[in-house]
Amino acid sequence: MTRSETLPDTEKVLSILSDSLVKLTPQAYIKAIQSCFGISSRAARKTLQQLVEEQQLCYQYHFGNTTVEFNFQRPVRVSDHFVLTPGPGLPADLGPDDIPIIIETGISFGSGQHPTTQLCLEAIDYWCCKPSKKQPKAILNAADIGTGSGVLSLALSKAANMNCDAFEIDPVSIHEARKNIAKNGMTDKVHLFETVMDPMGKEYDVICANLRLPTLRQLSEMIATCLARTGAAILSGFREEEIPALLSSFGTQRMKPVWQKTRKNWSAFVLVPETC
Repeated sequence: MTRSETLPDTEKVLSILSDSLVKLTPQAYIKAIQSCFGISSRAARKTLQQLVEEQQLCYQYHFGNTTVEFNFQRPVRVSDHFVLTPGPGLPADLGPDDIPIIIETGISFGSGQHPTTQLCLEAIDYWCCKPSKKQPKAILNAADIGTGSGVLSLALSKAANMNCDAFEIDPVSIHEARKNIAKNGMTDKVHLFETVMDPMGKEYDVICANLRLPTLRQLSEMIATCLARTGAAILSGFREEEIPALLSSFGTQRMKPVWQKTRKNWSAFVLVPETC
């Protein structure tokens, strides 16, 4: 690194990683930083080293390859309001409107690293955290189908101070979700059911499902049936090219989109009944 070279803007450097459709090795990331900012290899390497030392990024070993990942062993903001933290305590720099969620890193889905988890949290933020005319009435209860780590159930419950029924059948996920619910002190609000959701069960103001497209299509009728007339379904787990098929299935159930976002070729929607 020459004396005249300065390290590039951190947010722009991190956006290279967040926008990448593939996992980046350290060398590939360094080359991308070089190319984007027109700096030397040494300066790009120093930039990566600094972000790792600051614990914003970390190295992970996957099947014989080392990749650069965002570090979820420290508090990470994933939306305007939600901050994921490994605990045990809460971050000292939380704002008055921030909503911390303690998630213990495990092997079940929902640590916050995957784009679909982040998209669901942004969708929950949009629907539940930002008062507007989009909700005709108060949000009182929610359901999370396939809760995984429990992160989305916790987000739903904390966002609107409501009860949330979390459905899960995988034993490992059930174990981890139960731990995370307890760590957040939410056992009285988030109720974990070790079963599939009952299609003839109660009505919900919000239903969240972060599942692959075939499963979402199979559940579309049940979700529409169990959703309150003024409620919202928050869906992710499908690729951008699968959007037409998803909208077709839920369109048949007379549901329409009011919010949508795509990240790294994964998409999420907030859908409401057409009468809403």
